[in-house]
Amino acid sequence: MIQIDDFKNRKTIIVGETNTGKTALTGKILEMFLVERDSNLAIIDMAPERLKGIGGKLPLKTIGCARYYTDRIVPPRLTGKTDHEVETLAWENAVILERIIENCLINPPEVLFINDVSIYLQAGDLQKLLLLIDTVPTVIMNGYYGLSLGGGKLGEREHQNMEFLQDACDIVIFLKPRKNTSLISRAMG
Repeated sequence: MIQIDDFKNRKTIIVGETNTGKTALTGKILEMFLVERDSNLAIIDMAPERLKGIGGKLPLKTIGCARYYTDRIVPPRLTGKTDHEVETLAWENAVILERIIENCLINPPEVLFINDVSIYLQAGDLQKLLLLIDTVPTVIMNGYYGLSLGGGKLGEREHQNMEFLQDACDIVIFLKPRKNTSLISRAMG
């Protein structure tokens, strides 16, 4: 059973293939923090709207006094018609999301949730993201870490950056494709 104290003052990332429940699990953990009414909580929702049964924003019932950052993000691999167009869309997303990261760095929260961090890592600056994560005591994020969306330069960059990000976390939760079961691969206390 998930306990809120398992996540406090730790960096946690939830990873897996598409449609494994990463966003749903992140939402459940977020609801626990919102119930506690943590007054210094921020949410960065990097996800595009759901398209072709993939992706989607956090299902928020209420955000209370949390700061919520998001923008219109385009899923490059699902909308780009050529490799060049996919890369261009990824870079455009990174520029939008970098502004959000910089805004959050100006007034960092005590607790930060990031939905679909992998979309930023397709073309974004890993070091800038790590700076934000290092600044915030409690971070819970999720991201795609799989093979179903294909490779190419964008996929390789995303996969490599996700591995670096996992190494920077205290807790890595891998969600399996079937039955949304999870395996916690590393938990450091």
